[in-house]
Amino acid sequence: MTANLYDLLNVGESASTDEIRAAWKDAIADLDPTAPRFRAFSDAASVLLDGERRASYDAELAAERAAEEPEPTVASEPEAASEPEEPEEPEEPVAEPAPTDAAPRPAPSGPPGWALGAAAVGALAAVVLAVVLYVQPGGKLFSGDSPKDVAGRNAAAERDTVAAEGAAERMVAPVFSYGYQTMTGDLQRVTGYLTPKLAAKQTRIWPELTDGAQKQQLTVQASSEGAALTRLSKDGKVASVVVFIRQDSTRKGGAQSSLHMWATLTLLRSPGADQGWLLNDICVDAGCA
Repeated sequence: MTANLYDLLNVGESASTDEIRAAWKDAIADLDPTAPRFRAFSDAASVLLDGERRASYDAELAAERAAEEPEPTVASEPEAASEPEEPEEPEEPVAEPAPTDAAPRPAPSGPPGWALGAAAVGALAAVVLAVVLYVQPGGKLFSGDSPKDVAGRNAAAERDTVAAEGAAERMVAPVFSYGYQTMTGDLQRVTGYLTPKLAAKQTRIWPELTDGAQKQQLTVQASSEGAALTRLSKDGKVASVVVFIRQDSTRKGGAQSSLHMWATLTLLRSPGADQGWLLNDICVDAGCA
C-alpha cells in the first residue's frame, strides 16, 4: 500500500487535531511556500484537520486495505493414514577425531564493538548539536555572540512567531466573512484589518463581489482551522503566515456548502492596529512567495 496522508505528516492514524497541526507546522517550518513539498504537507493537513473530510478519507483507507487483503485459503482434506512402518534400528554414532595441532584463533584487534558504537553516537550527537545551534534564529554556533544575546534573540523570535500566528488566525473570520445584506458594513470592517495598499485593492473589487453575492443571496462565514509562520524578517516587522480557512456558505433557497483552502497571509507590524499587525497581501495559489 502506498504512503498515506498520515505517513506524509509522520503522525498516527489516531492522532488528535492538535498533534496533526503541530506535525504540519514542523513539516513546513523550513520550506519555502513555493516548494512542492510545502503544498503537499499543507494539502494533507487541510484534509486531516477537517472532521468530515478526515472521516471520508479514513473510510477510503479502510476500503483500500480491505481490497488488498488476501482471500483466505481453504484447507485441503487430509490424506488417509497409511499403515505404520516398522522402525529401523538406529545406527551407532561415529565419533569425529579431535583435531590435532590446531592453530589458536587470534584475538580480535582494535577497539571493542561497544566502543565504536559509543564513538558513533558521540559523533552524531555533536553533529546534531551543531545543526541545532546553527539554525536557531538567535545566531550561529560560532557567531561570537554571548549565550545571553542568543537566548534573548531566540525569545524575541518566539514571541514574534506566536503574535503573528495569533493575529493571522484572528483575522480570518472578519476578513473572509461577508453577507449579501451587509456588504457595505462588511467592507468597512474588512479594511480595518488591511494596510492602505491592500485596502485600496479590496475597495476596487468590492462592487463586483457585492453584485455576485446579491444575485446569489450569498452569506459566507469564515473560520480558521490552524496557522503556521513560514517567514519572519530579521527586524520582526514582516511575517508570512499560512492559515487553513473554512468558509461555510448559504445561498438562495437555503443551499449550504463548505469551502476548505489554505492561504499565505503577509502581515506588517503596525503598533496602531488593534492586534499590532495589518494584513498586506493574500495569496491562495501554489506560487505564493
